[in-house]
Amino acid sequence: MIMKAKILIINLLFICGISLFAQPDSLYFNANKLYQEARYEEAIEVYESVLVAGYESSTLYYNLGNASFRSNKFGKARLYYEKALKLNPSDEDAKSNLNHLQKLLADSFEEVPVIFYKKWFKSLLISLSSNQWAYISMLSFLLCSLALIGYLLLRHRSIRKIGFYTSIIVFFISIFCAFASWKQFTFIKTPEAAIVIDLSVNAKSAPRETGLGLFVLHEGAKVWLEDKAGGWWEIRLSDGRKAWVPESSIQTI
Repeated sequence: MIMKAKILIINLLFICGISLFAQPDSLYFNANKLYQEARYEEAIEVYESVLVAGYESSTLYYNLGNASFRSNKFGKARLYYEKALKLNPSDEDAKSNLNHLQKLLADSFEEVPVIFYKKWFKSLLISLSSNQWAYISMLSFLLCSLALIGYLLLRHRSIRKIGFYTSIIVFFISIFCAFASWKQFTFIKTPEAAIVIDLSVNAKSAPRETGLGLFVLHEGAKVWLEDKAGGWWEIRLSDGRKAWVPESSIQTI
């Protein structure tokens, strides 16, 4: 009887384990079905329950962006498109939808010129995901090892020379890609920007309600995070202006 009881308990735990792992998938497919039926508000709730369960992906954020857009929640839509691109910078559908959405937003700001090499480096950095940079780094290191082995074992002088210089070049490529992977991982885990999710928010000169109102931001505006004090964020616009807004008015990317 004891053995039967143990087997029963193990089977129950196994079934529960399968249910826990299957739950996010079933929720995701259910949300897709709701979206296809044009039940966008319900789809958003189910998609977000998948996030609450601890799962995220660029596709999940992309679908959330679409459902939010269909529900006229432009702030949330931009937030999720930006999150999708943060995880997968090469997602052309998310890029296209984000560009279309930006044309519908109330706020548009001039950008402070950025030194060309900084802009170029950032564009290069976000052109691939952290995992993609890591794969290239590992592949480059493997090629470096093979080239070094060729240099050490082969006797033909010209081939050894090629192997030697190839190993050096590919080694530095591997180091750069490893650095890019780390920077992308840090970029993903550390929010540096946010989206206004309220219909409008009065940006203040100080982190309090009595602060002087400097300008008004509308739903969907993208801001960069500078500092935090209590329940307020100091934000910076792309044109360089700074102000304070309530933490509840924005969501970090």
